Amino acid sequence: METRWLYRTSENLAELREEAKGVCVIPIGCVEKHGLHLPLGQDIIQAGHIAWQASQLEPVCVFADFSFGDIQGKKEYMPLGSVIMPVELEMQLLEVLCDNISNSGFKKIILFNGHGGNKPWLSTFMRSIKSKDKDYALMMVNIELSAPHRMAKLIEEEGRECVPEMTDEDIELVLKYHKEGMLIGHGGFGETSYMMAISPESVCMDRLGIETGKDNHKTDYLMAAGVQLVDAGWAINFPNAFTGDDPIGCNERIGAAALRLEVERVAKAFKVVKEDENILGWMVKDAKKL
Repeated sequence: METRWLYRTSENLAELREEAKGVCVIPIGCVEKHGLHLPLGQDIIQAGHIAWQASQLEPVCVFADFSFGDIQGKKEYMPLGSVIMPVELEMQLLEVLCDNISNSGFKKIILFNGHGGNKPWLSTFMRSIKSKDKDYALMMVNIELSAPHRMAKLIEEEGRECVPEMTDEDIELVLKYHKEGMLIGHGGFGETSYMMAISPESVCMDRLGIETGKDNHKTDYLMAAGVQLVDAGWAINFPNAFTGDDPIGCNERIGAAALRLEVERVAKAFKVVKEDENILGWMVKDAKKL
């Protein structure tokens, strides 16, 4: 079923709206460096792909990608290819998009966020929308990383049958990384696995080991004193725009399993929102008129 807004006509978008029970999803990410091995569009590529795949399991309308996000760091030091916009402008643009989506009859709008740096401003955005008495309800679902830790726990609980895409060697590697407490995050094993499944030709595994993804702890003294910096000083502590241990051994099979697990999780979230009868009443002033 074609669930993407941009691929529908003005006539048959109404059919999708009925099938989706008025739920529309906006994939949100950013464009920035993810180490030397992952593409600049990592966050929005994975958000858009996962949202679309999840909509095939639980039909909802998937709006066009919102490829902008809050990127920390001084503009003059931003790596080539990063796209930086004022958060105020992003909030204004997102509000206009949500208003237009609502005008087409979708009253439950899910912000599907693939960029950790977006969480603070998206939370603020949702509060601001609530205070304006719009005729739609906003909610947010954040991407979670399947590999290696969530995947390893599932394997330990359910056995290797839960990841048929993977070989015994793949499973051994994932369990090893989990046992060792592998550090994952921005550009780490989790995101690398998703991109290995979505667009393996975009992954440059031969660039691993050139720049570190380890914390340099420069702002630890502030944290110890109870002083909070934006994003806990992430851009300062991880100047290579890479957080985590090198994802050595990550491959397309592990990626396929990780992606499937995340798609299934997100589809369940979509289902909950579709079937919910409380959200509009809680979030919209005149919900009974919708």
